[in-house]
Amino acid sequence: MKKELPEIFKKNVDARHSNNKKIYYASDYEKSKMKATNDNNTMNVDDTLTMVEAKIRKLLKSSRYIFNINVEIKTDQKVYHTQIAGKVKNSIVTVDGEVIPIASINDIIIKDRL
Repeated sequence: MKKELPEIFKKNVDARHSNNKKIYYASDYEKSKMKATNDNNTMNVDDTLTMVEAKIRKLLKSSRYIFNINVEIKTDQKVYHTQIAGKVKNSIVTVDGEVIPIASINDIIIKDRL
């Protein structure tokens, strides 16, 4: 009544594989870009742009829905008190239907906890 089962094929892996992708961590790069460039703690346009992009990334990666987070967006012309609906290419779309270019944003202040 005892039946022998066929053996399972198992290939021996002798070669080393080098097709794995390298991992890039952007947080170290962002931290180094956020530091002030002058002794007076003034920032270049590129530094403020990377800080704004980092804040947008933080909002998009949060566990809450982005359109439920109250923010204050400061630009050269206006201060917006709104919620962000999303990001399209190089601009932010608000819940109010306004499109704000990221290059014109000076600062984003998150009013709610993430």
